[in-house]
Formats: sequence, C-alpha cells, structure tokens
Amino acid sequence: MCAVALISFILAWRYPFFWLVFFWSLWVMAQRGTKTRAYYRVYTEPPHPNPEPPRQHTLYDLLEVSPNASPEVIKAAYRQLAMKYHPDRQPDAQARRRAEEQMKAINAAYEILADPVRRAEYDRHLRDGLA
Repeated sequence: MCAVALISFILAWRYPFFWLVFFWSLWVMAQRGTKTRAYYRVYTEPPHPNPEPPRQHTLYDLLEVSPNASPEVIKAAYRQLAMKYHPDRQPDAQARRRAEEQMKAINAAYEILADPVRRAEYDRHLRDGLA
C-alpha cells in the first residue's frame, strides 16, 4: 500500500485524479494501523519462571510500621489508621463494611503489639516461622 501511495503521489503532479488515489491509500494505511497493529507489536517480557513467593503479611505490615518500632510509633500508627478506617468516616455502606473489617484487624494487631509480653511472644513466633 505504501508503493501505491508513492506512485500516486508522483503521478498526481501530472494527473490530478491521482490525488484521490493518494489520499485513499493514506486512509487505508491508517485504518490498517489502527485495527491490526501487526507490524508494530510491542515486546513484552515473558513472566519470570520462578516468581518470588508471596510475602507473609504480619501485624507490623497491617499497622504499617517496622518490626523494631517503638511503642510510641505503634500507638501513633494505630491512631492514624483508626482515623482513616473508622466506619463513621466512610461515605457509603459498602465502604463502611470494608472499614469495619479493616478496623477489626487493626484493633487485633494493636492489642498484640501494644502489650510487651504478647509482642515478644509474637516476635518469637515470627522468627520460628510459626506465625
């Protein structure tokens, strides 16, 4: 089709009818480019044969703090997440239900991480791979 466009462009200077053929060939090439894109396929990298295993979510991930965070940092993170996910601050019923579930998980995580004895036991379970 590119050859037709080139030849018709050259002939259009002598025979004005070929302007129609030239513009028609441009239109056809544009339509082919938008429909098939066979000549311009984008290379996508194949998936990695050994994807890394899914990361285990911990209570620290839930509260968005590091495992060596101080009790003050944990308390501040809990308050921030409690304000963010409080059900009364959600606009509709579906978001309210999701926020209630999230708040239950956040409250449970905070109860464990706020108590030094329970936190030490949880950390021990994490190191042993039990949690």
